[in-house]
Amino acid sequence: MRRVLLFLLAITAVFGQPNPPKNKPPCKPIDHCPSEPDPYDCDLDLFRRNCQVYSSHLEFLFWKTVANDLIYAQKMNQSAWGPDNNGIQGAYNTSCYNIEPGFRLSQSFFRATRYWEIWWSYTRMTSRGENTTTASSVPTEFVTSAWELPFMSALSSAKSSLHLNYNVADMFIDRLFYPNPHLRVRMIAGLTGTWLGQNWTARYFDISNNSARIRNAWNYWGCGMRFGMTADWFWTEDIYFTVKGTLAALMGSYHNRTLQTSSVLAPGYNSTLPIRNASYRDTRATGNVQVMIGPSWQKNWTKTRIELFTGYELNVWTNLQEVYHSTLGTPSAAKPSWINNGFLALHGLTSRITFDY
Repeated sequence: MRRVLLFLLAITAVFGQPNPPKNKPPCKPIDHCPSEPDPYDCDLDLFRRNCQVYSSHLEFLFWKTVANDLIYAQKMNQSAWGPDNNGIQGAYNTSCYNIEPGFRLSQSFFRATRYWEIWWSYTRMTSRGENTTTASSVPTEFVTSAWELPFMSALSSAKSSLHLNYNVADMFIDRLFYPNPHLRVRMIAGLTGTWLGQNWTARYFDISNNSARIRNAWNYWGCGMRFGMTADWFWTEDIYFTVKGTLAALMGSYHNRTLQTSSVLAPGYNSTLPIRNASYRDTRATGNVQVMIGPSWQKNWTKTRIELFTGYELNVWTNLQEVYHSTLGTPSAAKPSWINNGFLALHGLTSRITFDY
């Protein structure tokens, strides 16, 4: 046993502590911000963690918005079994958003060597979408509305248009950790605020050239807290793996309104009033989940540091997407109502460039 221990100690003495190459100083931690990158720092300052800097961040967003419960019509793909009491025969037609560009502007200050940062960030996005459904050439296959339409003949077409206004502002402080020379972790905590608004309009046209329009719109103002983390993991040759995840809880004001008008009216109907004009207001809580993941290129220079990131980002919002329906009837009749609700999500490509100075 003694011989084995002596052998292990000899191996450790020979290979465990390699001597530095000729004319190169030994590796040691850097406790100051160097005037220029040290080629012999053995990766101990990949992130210039001892340099107190301001940073500007510009992000290009190429996202698609996904919202539930935006069915505006049904198109039959087969004839009905009889003249009365038929359910839906065919496909639902749903309003969809296009892929749209947006941006995010951020500014940060890193306090070396205290290892904390303060951030300001603003995200702006506008999404739109249009969809059209036309009746089949088969006389017994119809396009029908997802809403009740009085006074109209069989529909010839239905159209839908969407518009989303997306604004998010953040101010937070993070604490930086360096578990090893190749990994930087930020723990985030701060304030967040948002203004979101969706405008959905559906139009219906019948075979007699009459039309009806239904507009459903909601908007939300809120503020709250955001928590999360980011991490940058060095791989090789200035290539890193970057990930970010945050959770936010907000409280604010919510307003939802539905307005329905028609170009054709029954005898005796008051043409100055809409067929449907309902609104709903409350103070509500909403949540936001943000996930970002992808590769990045990061490089230290003499006076600055540059980061280039391209990856996938997902933002999910809860308790906002709602569509209020009700039946039609005489002014004194009951009008049963139902609510369709779901998630609002924005996802797609996020590219960022960061300058330290």
